[in-house]
Amino acid sequence: MKISELINTYGEKHNPYQGNLVNHLPMGQLAMYKISDSIEKMKEYTEKYVGGRDINKVSEFYDEVDSLEETLGNRNQYESALAILEKDMNHENADYYIKKVLNEYPLGMSSGLFHVLIRLAYAVEGYEIDKDYLPEIKRAVAYYITAYREAGIFSRKVDSESILNEGEKLYSKEYVKEILSNKSSLGQKMKALYDSNDYMKDGFIVQGDSDEKIKGALDISLNAYLNTESIVALHCITGTHALIVLKKYFEDFNKAVDVLNTCIITHLVASEIGEYHLSNQEYTPLTWKEIHKTAEEVTDVHAVKLAYTAYQLNKIYEDKRFPTSAAVRLNLSK
Repeated sequence: MKISELINTYGEKHNPYQGNLVNHLPMGQLAMYKISDSIEKMKEYTEKYVGGRDINKVSEFYDEVDSLEETLGNRNQYESALAILEKDMNHENADYYIKKVLNEYPLGMSSGLFHVLIRLAYAVEGYEIDKDYLPEIKRAVAYYITAYREAGIFSRKVDSESILNEGEKLYSKEYVKEILSNKSSLGQKMKALYDSNDYMKDGFIVQGDSDEKIKGALDISLNAYLNTESIVALHCITGTHALIVLKKYFEDFNKAVDVLNTCIITHLVASEIGEYHLSNQEYTPLTWKEIHKTAEEVTDVHAVKLAYTAYQLNKIYEDKRFPTSAAVRLNLSK
């Protein structure tokens, strides 16, 4: 059996949603395969995931549309968008469609708590292993378009060493506290923040090249996660990895990282996470081999994804916080 068979067997039955939440199955499948190098483990994980969840089924009835743009931001038109891609996308133009959504709609990269970016990145990684993964790229592009929620982009620049202090200062602003207290959901809070002229003026991006900016994004995300074990902060980490995977598709990757930084800070602030410095952090003594061995046996999709993502990021930016973050989530999943 090839990994594409497992991905496509379930992917063609399900749409990207699980009620009001997200269908994590294709991401969990790829992450499990990557950390275990075992199709059997991938199959075992798949059966456990499907058995315990009510995933939305793909509808056989949908509106016919003439373009992907018609489905932008409308999750109910996922099947409509997918129909266009099933007809038009092939091996020769897959890169065109990936570039299209990422470069025409970069402000949507954090839609669905970064899942549009993560699913697309995992689809690309699967395709690099197995060309029969192409249908999953189609599904990921359709998801990116229909789940679109527009973020903003900060313009004020700070050096990377200041990002933690600047983040705490931004969170402590009185108007920020007022915005957060007046809205209930994470989405409502983020929209109100993006709509605030004061917030967009006081917000910040990291100056320098894309590598410095990514390091800043990871610095604040890792600390926020280790301080709180927040699922939002976890997705800021996995979302950063996804952006790195998709780097070659962006016409202006430096600007894409500015969008990522804006989205990460806004997600953390909207989640009312305002402490970005670590104090007395104990780091895990576990090796990556031990972490992955444990991750192979859990059902928590976020533990599996973080064990994979943190390992990949640690190979680029070696840091004790990566294995520690993975170990923290694995402890939660036991």
